[in-house]
Amino acid sequence: MIKENAWFVCKVLLWYFFYQLSCTFGFSLLDDAARLISGKDIYFSDNGVLAASLFLSALLTIWHLLTFGYMKFSPRFFTEVPAKVLFRSTAIIFGSMYLFNVIMSWLPLPDIMEQTFMELSYEPLGVLSMALIAPVVEEMIFRGTIQGYLMRRCKNPWTGIIVSALIFGAIHMNPQQVLYAILLGTVFGWIYYRTRSLLPVIVGHVLNNSVAVMSMKIWGTEDIEAITASDTMTMLPMLLIIAVGIASLALKLNRELPEAPRPWSEVNEE
Repeated sequence: MIKENAWFVCKVLLWYFFYQLSCTFGFSLLDDAARLISGKDIYFSDNGVLAASLFLSALLTIWHLLTFGYMKFSPRFFTEVPAKVLFRSTAIIFGSMYLFNVIMSWLPLPDIMEQTFMELSYEPLGVLSMALIAPVVEEMIFRGTIQGYLMRRCKNPWTGIIVSALIFGAIHMNPQQVLYAILLGTVFGWIYYRTRSLLPVIVGHVLNNSVAVMSMKIWGTEDIEAITASDTMTMLPMLLIIAVGIASLALKLNRELPEAPRPWSEVNEE
């Protein structure tokens, strides 16, 4: 079973990277051809090519996951989660975002992608890709496909939650983002497990990325320290209150939701 699970995860990731590399290479060739035909030194900007590549590769990945049965999409997707559950899940995610962002701002980790993200934030297609399309496709891959598959096959649901969170962090390949993505991915994974729906985690992921994009456009950085107090002694009491609030909401949500079935399944699979 371990080999089968590992092969499934690898296969999903290989298709994910295949579409990203293919689109990047394809748009680069298109850019070179446009420069050759027009005689211009620059035709499409590098950021424009990257934004278009991210956008198209995400759409192709979504198409692949749905077409080849890696996950299902039901018309009930937007109605299967009660508004109260969606609100509380979003509150947990938002609080976790803030908590983890501040903690990460205290760690001396380099952000090797900050300049790239800054430049993409000036491209309309880049903003759309980072704030909306990327969260959707990443949740479909790491929660809906990888975590869902592992939770259906493993006795302990935390196997799927932790494995998907670790992979989610690793694929970011940016020291400043890896630990943050693992922590937030664990929160996403637990919410997906308990609500049995991708809707809350997609909403939360879109919120996370949208806040980062808006921060880059307004303050010129995605670093939370630029818009919050950086004094540790000032922040600690507030962070403690936020952590208690997150835990309280999570416990309340856990009590109110019905026990997850075994083997695990999404709501729309019933």
